[in-house]
Amino acid sequence: MRDLVAPRRESVTANGAFGDWSPITVHLDGEISVRDRSVPYKGAMFAVYPGDIVFSKIDARSGAIGMLPATITKAVVTPEFPVFVADPARLESGFVQRVLRTGGFLKALRSKATGTSGRKRISPEAFLDLRIPLPALDEQRAIVSAYDAALADAVSRDLAAEAAEATAMADFEAALGFGLPAPLPDRPIFVASFKDLDRWSHDGVLRRVTGGTTGMASWPVVRLGEAIADLENGWSPKCLDRPAEPGKWGVLKVSAASAGRYRGSENKALPPPLQPRPRLEVRAGDVLITRHEPRRRFGLRGRNARKAPPLRQAVSRNLPAQFAD
Repeated sequence: MRDLVAPRRESVTANGAFGDWSPITVHLDGEISVRDRSVPYKGAMFAVYPGDIVFSKIDARSGAIGMLPATITKAVVTPEFPVFVADPARLESGFVQRVLRTGGFLKALRSKATGTSGRKRISPEAFLDLRIPLPALDEQRAIVSAYDAALADAVSRDLAAEAAEATAMADFEAALGFGLPAPLPDRPIFVASFKDLDRWSHDGVLRRVTGGTTGMASWPVVRLGEAIADLENGWSPKCLDRPAEPGKWGVLKVSAASAGRYRGSENKALPPPLQPRPRLEVRAGDVLITRHEPRRRFGLRGRNARKAPPLRQAVSRNLPAQFAD
């Protein structure tokens, strides 16, 4: 990096207010935002401009390094945030911005941290000693273009998948009778036959006269309790602070059931002194619902779950199992 960037040490003076300067902070994901602060710092302050590389000496090893975006035209930082200017003749801004977020670069950055535990810092000199691949400028631009295209395609596929899932769920709900009724025409009703007055409302009469659907299916409707074979409240012993090994007993955590999905890996190992309770083992087809936020935290263990590597799991007390018939 020493051959590709140069330190920026432009001092900034503020008399009681920042004026057109914006105090910034660097987040652990590399994003840079304006601080909610109106009083200038008491010590020295330095300028940062769009395209400059800036990092936190303390938090850079956790990912707090990035490039100032064009949306922040004039930024200011304390000496705890070193600032560097990339050589435009050798580095494409989009390329270096993405290199700063790669796992290899961040790993190398962490290895440069020095100091006491909990207060380790990355010095400007240590940053300048880091090494990165350096393709030609045209290749850098081609790499960035290909990356952005692949990312845009992934986003498009995700949106299409979400739309298809929403459509499938709407069709499923409509088939069960949970769908919305068909929209009614915008027309008044002045005269109606007595046989059409099954509901004393304009919508009810209009739906009967026009033959509009109510959204209710013809399936029989029963209480949920009539369709559940058993209900268990589970067991919540003190467990080891690690997941259970394959074939061993574990206790499911609340996070094992979320957004309709079952995550068997979210468990803690049952300690050796405790004897497992086989009747609480989660089996294929069981429905899990938590008492905490039940609208978000529920899950279904699929019928093909038995094909997975064996992991015996008791259910925690906060995760009652409902066994469907």
